[in-house]
Amino acid sequence: MTREGLALAAALVLASAPACLKEYTIGGAGSTDDNSHDSEHDSEDSAHESETCSEGQCDDAGSTCTTACGDPTCPEDQVFCGGECVAEGTCCDGACDPARERCDGGECRCRDGLVRCGEACVDTRSDPRHCGECDNDCGDQGVCNNSKCVEGCGDGRVDCDGACVVLAEDPLHCDACGSPCAGDQVCLAGDCRPYAYAGECLTCPCPSACTGDLDVCCDSAYLGAAVCVDYGCD
Repeated sequence: MTREGLALAAALVLASAPACLKEYTIGGAGSTDDNSHDSEHDSEDSAHESETCSEGQCDDAGSTCTTACGDPTCPEDQVFCGGECVAEGTCCDGACDPARERCDGGECRCRDGLVRCGEACVDTRSDPRHCGECDNDCGDQGVCNNSKCVEGCGDGRVDCDGACVVLAEDPLHCDACGSPCAGDQVCLAGDCRPYAYAGECLTCPCPSACTGDLDVCCDSAYLGAAVCVDYGCD
């Protein structure tokens, strides 16, 4: 084919090619026309979104949990937890210790009566490794009784692996050593029971403090407070 023929063929190929062949990159050279400027702007916005969006955020309406940009907004009575909207009072992704923690507002907190020592929730009144305070270890020969390291339990308490406890009241050893109640339950007379505090009342009776399903007032020696439960105290 002659040189003139090759030039003509090349011109025909270019004429038949798609109009959009430009490729834009952030920070790269671009065309000076308005369309190319808009394309570059859109590309930058898309890149910014991919950096700031995270999975599991709720949509703007707050009715369902989806992948979306912006601050998470959950439906009423739900909280944003573990990348999704969950009901208040339910723990995230099973992360909470079922016996030593409870879920409060989507966060795992130590159950009532326990304190956090490092990553663990412990009862410093009876834990032989944190007796009276965090990291106060009673050693192999001692037990922890009422926040003090001693040689034996006594006082009607039972030795549960170095912890001196009252089985009828201790939620970590309810009715038997190593038999814990759920983090949102109290141990009364050796039974695990759902409960709520009786307001500011510390000792039963607490008139009008216990209503609804939890309508019975009971004194919890373990919590040092009056609590509302169902079906009586014994």
